[in-house]
Amino acid sequence: MDFMVLSLLIYLLGAVTFIWPKKAELVAHYFGMLCSIAASGLVAFSSLSYLLSSDSVWLIDMAWGQYTLQADGWSGAFLLITGVAGVIISIYAIDYGKGYLGSRIRALGGLWNLFLMSIVLVLIAGDAFTFIIAWEIMALVSFLLVNHESEKKKTVSAAYQYMVMTHIGTAAIMVAFYLVASAAESFSFIDMANNNLSGYMKNVAFMFAFGGFALKSGLMPLHIWLPNAHPAAPSHVSALMSGVMLKVALYGFGRFAFQFIGMDVFWYGLIVMVVGLISAFLGVLYATMEVDMKRILAYSSVENMGIIFSAFGCGMVLYSMKFPMLSVVAFTAALVHAASHSLMKGLLFMSAGCVMHATGSKNIEHMGGLARKMPYTALFTLIGSMALSSMPFTSGLVGEWLTLQSFITFAQQAGSPELRLLVVFAFIMLGLTGATALGCFVRMYGIAFLGRARTNIVEKAHEMPFFMLAGLALEAVLIIFVGVMPDFLVNLMQRVVSGSGIILMGNPLGIMWGGSGYYAMYSPAIIFIVFAFIGVFMVAAVYRSSTFQTKEVTWNCGTVPTSRQQYSATGFSKPLRRAFDGILNPKRRTTYLRKEHAYFGRKLHYELSIPDLFNDKLYKPLQQMLINSSSSFHRIQEGSVSIYIGYTMVAMIVVLIWGVLL
Repeated sequence: MDFMVLSLLIYLLGAVTFIWPKKAELVAHYFGMLCSIAASGLVAFSSLSYLLSSDSVWLIDMAWGQYTLQADGWSGAFLLITGVAGVIISIYAIDYGKGYLGSRIRALGGLWNLFLMSIVLVLIAGDAFTFIIAWEIMALVSFLLVNHESEKKKTVSAAYQYMVMTHIGTAAIMVAFYLVASAAESFSFIDMANNNLSGYMKNVAFMFAFGGFALKSGLMPLHIWLPNAHPAAPSHVSALMSGVMLKVALYGFGRFAFQFIGMDVFWYGLIVMVVGLISAFLGVLYATMEVDMKRILAYSSVENMGIIFSAFGCGMVLYSMKFPMLSVVAFTAALVHAASHSLMKGLLFMSAGCVMHATGSKNIEHMGGLARKMPYTALFTLIGSMALSSMPFTSGLVGEWLTLQSFITFAQQAGSPELRLLVVFAFIMLGLTGATALGCFVRMYGIAFLGRARTNIVEKAHEMPFFMLAGLALEAVLIIFVGVMPDFLVNLMQRVVSGSGIILMGNPLGIMWGGSGYYAMYSPAIIFIVFAFIGVFMVAAVYRSSTFQTKEVTWNCGTVPTSRQQYSATGFSKPLRRAFDGILNPKRRTTYLRKEHAYFGRKLHYELSIPDLFNDKLYKPLQQMLINSSSSFHRIQEGSVSIYIGYTMVAMIVVLIWGVLL
């Protein structure tokens, strides 16, 4: 039996935990997690074997009537991401999920397997019908997972907001499929690839496809559901949603771009690239303002999906400019960073789950000094934070370096002043994004894990059990492996977008790309040597100077410093908040809790909130407009049967007249 089919059957077997006896709910949990680990392992193994082989035409090729399952190299890349994430996060969930004993844990395990199965089905769908059915299953199951803690009002609100937004995206995707299939022989992807869509309808199909998949991936301004849904879901679900589900949107859009619509129109790639760049910067800017650990990571997902789509858009632009060979580096960058982001965000969402498990809070303002209580979690979180900050020896630098190289390649081919201005804009946005991301994760890690405890919740913190730490460790090892030895992943993803006939970008020391006529080299080995020399000199300098130093308490005007005098997360981000005050539009409020004297003894409470720009300027006015327009229909609802019969007669007359005119 085909490994891919076997994995689907094992996922289905794991879903039987729904009907498991309640007395054996812990056994049901273990069984569900073991099924997801086994099935995801088969998905990772079969996809990797397929990508490394040059003999097979299809990873899977099956059909039941008009429903088909087919997977090529583009599917294989995302199946590999799904399989690896599914194995590691399921290992983490063995211990993490036990926190839901007595709280629908059997349903959680069953939905977890169905979620993974639906993602795999989306990636191996061979026709539009199968794709939409699998996509809807994925949307419904993810909604139920987000709404798992339905006893919380905010969770229910976030889940239903997610459901509404994801169905708007699904509607747009269905329109795109219909427009493409209407110019093809059938809804099969093979037939749709040979469509004759052109002109205005082709442009409409592109806009609907990009809008639908951009919404699912969380690109601005369609991101509004993401910062609410991810924090509401259980942490292992958040890890899979951010690490894998968002990438499925890239898969779907790539399928349209490569196979159905093409990339010969310049402004297609231009729109994708500009929206990606803006999403990247604004996403990390809002992440730097948040104090909820999971909302920080959610907005960071907006940032990284923006980087991925900006690289993909750059590849589309290069392709439309008749440089298909040069576009390979941009498409490779998108895939490599997608795989890297899956590792990084999976690690940090799992880390956030550890912190919540240990402290009962997601607010980093209430933490501090967690590294002493949770040393292993702190180490793995540091690796993930470094990766999302694009530090050397991590996978984060590999994807972003290739993204930068794709824009360097684009700059070399920019022949007009307008294109040069576009390149300047791209470099400015990438530079701002990278610098802000570094500050964002220095802030998150420093406030939560370093310094002194800010509140009493830190005192009860403790290290996590084995399987939770094992999940963190596996992600951390892969992040460092890809950062130090990036050739394997880069060359594998390049084969996906270019075929086996292209000279690979790898070299024994790192990544080197000379497609533009100029070399841009990222070599972990060279960077390691430089850092080693710097480290030796720093250690020697510190060792020599330490013999003449004595340690004392920091001078504080004659008093002993307290934890309240540490930098807060809000204070750390204030310079950036003031610099971008016009975009962030912060809301400040001061409350007098006690005012016994005009000048002394006053107790104040300061509250700062950062409203989402698009929520305030776009969604709330749109919501109000819909409410107002809906209320106007009350006038025609008189409650009279005769009036309703009159409406029906008028409608019939209009239809008859319309038929005569046609």
